[in-house]
Amino acid sequence: MDNLNSEVPPLQNFPQPEKYNGNKNLIIILIVVIAILLIALGALAGFFFFQQQNQQPVIVSQNNPATSTNNNLPDQNNVSTTTTSTPETSQDIIWNDPQQIPSLNIFTKTIESNYTYDPEKDAKYYKVGTVTSGKYQGGEIILVSAPADGPSPYPEFYRFIKLADSLIYLKNSSGIAFAYLEATSSKYTTDENYIINQLIFPKSIVGPKSSEILELDQYVNALFASSSLKKVFTDPKYGDVYTSVGYDPNNTDLFKRNGFYIKSPDGTVKVYSLKPDFVDQTKGTQITWLDGTANKADYTYTTHTGCGSANYASILPSNMASLNNMKVTGKTINGDNIYEFKDINNPVLKDTYTNKYQVYGDVVKVPYAEFVANHPVFFWQDPFGRLIKFENSAYGTMAECGKPVIYLYPEQAENISVKVEPQGGMTYSDPAYNTGWNVWATTDSQLTELSSGKNYPYLFWEGRGGIYEQPKKGFVIKQSEVHNFLIEKLAKLGLNAKETKDFMEFWEPRMQNSPYYFVTFLGTEAMNQLAPLTINPKPDKVIRILMDFSPLQKPISVEGYNIKTPTRNGFTVIEWGGVLR
Repeated sequence: MDNLNSEVPPLQNFPQPEKYNGNKNLIIILIVVIAILLIALGALAGFFFFQQQNQQPVIVSQNNPATSTNNNLPDQNNVSTTTTSTPETSQDIIWNDPQQIPSLNIFTKTIESNYTYDPEKDAKYYKVGTVTSGKYQGGEIILVSAPADGPSPYPEFYRFIKLADSLIYLKNSSGIAFAYLEATSSKYTTDENYIINQLIFPKSIVGPKSSEILELDQYVNALFASSSLKKVFTDPKYGDVYTSVGYDPNNTDLFKRNGFYIKSPDGTVKVYSLKPDFVDQTKGTQITWLDGTANKADYTYTTHTGCGSANYASILPSNMASLNNMKVTGKTINGDNIYEFKDINNPVLKDTYTNKYQVYGDVVKVPYAEFVANHPVFFWQDPFGRLIKFENSAYGTMAECGKPVIYLYPEQAENISVKVEPQGGMTYSDPAYNTGWNVWATTDSQLTELSSGKNYPYLFWEGRGGIYEQPKKGFVIKQSEVHNFLIEKLAKLGLNAKETKDFMEFWEPRMQNSPYYFVTFLGTEAMNQLAPLTINPKPDKVIRILMDFSPLQKPISVEGYNIKTPTRNGFTVIEWGGVLR
């Protein structure tokens, strides 16, 4: 304060009022300068307000590719040029139904000593729209459907802009697996910021009633087809919503899997599933039976197959299940009727008891009368009039993801939290899962559960994932070749000697009773779809492997695929498992 006061002249040294006339011009000048500054500040504020009002917003949500990351992908070193501009959104596009165009020859062959992988052979190119404004004005939106690198239920979708002789890859509007494919870098440049907001759909939408919550299956890549669909309502923002008609006993037709389907502006499909409002992951299936007892059993309402479900809701044809041959046996927590067959010898019940209800070891099947009394199958009519079948998990098929185990290899010993969320639920875990695992992990995956102090070599779980269909690509081997085949493939897939030994001890004994086997392996991307995995702190590398196999009496012709060995670096997480049938 002393220094400040010393710089200000004493009050008595200021000129007296009668002598102040010579400084009037200075006062006027100061007033004018202040006025000019205020006007300039007002203009600047108005400019920023105008800019904000006219700027297209970037949609930030769980489903916005611009906000998602995947640290497990390799760098895209095959891309020659990358555009790194401020994120730009585009709504000014004239869309058209997909029009297939000649190949743009983006992909190249991978040639191995015993196998050639050529994604271009099966790639398809479609023009789906034209940009009418912005930096890509006049450019064509090109949708590329390319085979996934290895077994997968769907192809991969990538989007480009074709502008004159230039081809621009839109990273934020494309599948994340592009970096794994062999692409000709001289064919395109990459724009990491351009976002097509019209292709971004929410994680969930609400039907005409507030209780109708539809959840997005974000892993579907397919073109929309309406031949097997009927419209059930119109969403005010996203348009017409359809569901399935007809019945597909093989569960191979996406549009007969009883989901809810919306046509995206580029002609692709977004698929949602209804979550019944009386089913809660923690509270279970909330039903009160007519005798006044509360339900305590677990139920599933999708058809199980392999490591997941064959559909989004199990709905039988009317000649097998209708309200005419049912009676009310309970109420949901919200007062909806629960129905069961009047005839206890109904063929659906008989089939469930004879074929789906399986026991092993010394366990004996309960008598049929006890089976029927325990409500093995019931039906619920959803808000859209669909009669959905629920199966008591105690009597359902045993198919599930079998013994996936997780190894943790941090760079230094530390506390690690792990969450795995199979879409169909978890049936067993060791240690007990509760809401997740919290462990102390050493660099060689010696794990100590923090709550109990017990030691484990890995984390073990079993359960059911989301929509699952056995891949068509794979290998046919003789039973005598199983051992050497597994040793070779597991090494290629990235397992070390200890992990391979653990795998072989569990799975090789299950591959002894048929002369031939069809074997295939799903990788990290496919496993992330079935059972998302979240680890904190975030690992540098995650390698997930799921083996699916079927016994054969004689060889069949199948298409193989190339396995690219991943690099283990930094904090590495390894998971292996298989499909129990």
